[in-house]
Amino acid sequence: MKRLLALCAVLVIALAGCSDKKDSGGGDGQSGDDAVAMLTAAKKSIDDAASVHIVLTGRDLPDNAQTLASGDGVATHAPAFKGKLTVRSNGAPIDAQVVSVGSKVYAKLSFTPSYIELPPSQLAGLGAPDPAVLLDPAKGLSSLLTAVKDPKVKGESRDGAKVLTEVTGSTPGQSLQGIFPKAPADKDFPSSFKIDKDSKQLVSATITGPFYGDATSSYDVTLDKYGEKIEITKP
Repeated sequence: MKRLLALCAVLVIALAGCSDKKDSGGGDGQSGDDAVAMLTAAKKSIDDAASVHIVLTGRDLPDNAQTLASGDGVATHAPAFKGKLTVRSNGAPIDAQVVSVGSKVYAKLSFTPSYIELPPSQLAGLGAPDPAVLLDPAKGLSSLLTAVKDPKVKGESRDGAKVLTEVTGSTPGQSLQGIFPKAPADKDFPSSFKIDKDSKQLVSATITGPFYGDATSSYDVTLDKYGEKIEITKP
């Protein structure tokens, strides 16, 4: 009988220990504190990188508006950018090779023999930013990471050898206006961010919402080639 009671006592203690361990790794900390830590670390990775290759793709864009359709290029903290942008005007794409350096943006369109300077107001009217702002710590891509409301760790996935942690939340429209000038300041945009668990680098992001009037559109952004030495000069 004494032996049976002793065995029961051991089982109770063991079960209590397992319960304590399960609670100590709880979801609330992972949903809130860990998500904020991941986003903050990803922001630092972008802010510390000499350059980043960025690809941006729009989905479900309205045909009755001037929209930023896509972008592909390298941004630096000079600030500078070199790559290509595509905007859509009433559904028709307009492609341009773009260089932004020295606070000026130069574009070469399919119907222009050389680069021409574009004023920021013209870019904003097309739904596009000065692309050199993409790595601006205060209003570029990294600034979105610390502006996310109610961030939560959704889970992990594999991309080859990389383990990616996905963080979800909502991004205020006002924070998006540095990159998407037409985003309404008073709206929140559901967002997801995938961060390399080891390097803490932001690998991709998807942001969805009313970028252009009542239409619900999405932008997918991928980032890679962190820290390459790139010199961008006036064309």
